[in-house]
Amino acid sequence: MTTSTLIANFRAAAEEIEARLAPSACTMIASHNWIVIDDFGPLAFTLTPEGSKHRATCTGHGRAHKVNRFTKADAEHLAQACNARAAFWADAAREEAATLRRHIATLEALTAA
Repeated sequence: MTTSTLIANFRAAAEEIEARLAPSACTMIASHNWIVIDDFGPLAFTLTPEGSKHRATCTGHGRAHKVNRFTKADAEHLAQACNARAAFWADAAREEAATLRRHIATLEALTAA
């Protein structure tokens, strides 16, 4: 993968995240805006019905704006079980976009040198 391709991929990902953070007419259930994050990033889960509840099984990592969202209490419970932390999705997405923008700046600086 070339540096220019990597920069383009990072830029596209950052723009996608920032577009999701922009205010829109669509509203979500406000209480279900928490995600689970470990040292490698946001965790994705598969939910399967178990009686009147659901079992969450971690299936890997994803982008903050695309992974499952939970209530704060559920996210904290899952985070404890996964040795991770609960985070408000928009804060995590902003952090993810900022990291991508820093990577873009670094790569562009290296390419220009």
